[in-house]
Amino acid sequence: MRHREGVLKIEHGILPGLKEVLLDLSDMEEVSSIVPGRIYATRGRPGGALRVRVSAPTPTGVKLIASRGSSVQEVFVVCTTPTVVQQFVKQLRA
Repeated sequence: MRHREGVLKIEHGILPGLKEVLLDLSDMEEVSSIVPGRIYATRGRPGGALRVRVSAPTPTGVKLIASRGSSVQEVFVVCTTPTVVQQFVKQLRA
């Protein structure tokens, strides 16, 4: 299941609710590509709200961590201005 929806690359599954957030992020001019990683299981309660945070800068942009309940997914965002992506994520948390 590999395909692209604009700048969003679909190679793995995506956490419930995360696709809509990534599609909103893909509308930004500074973002040239979004690549979600695989979903990991962690200890924790199943269910819960989707949380997205900035994890670390990368040479090509920024890495995000999305979590929902006991599932965690890395998302790599290729962009020209990482601070714009950080502001976007901050708005999600507010």
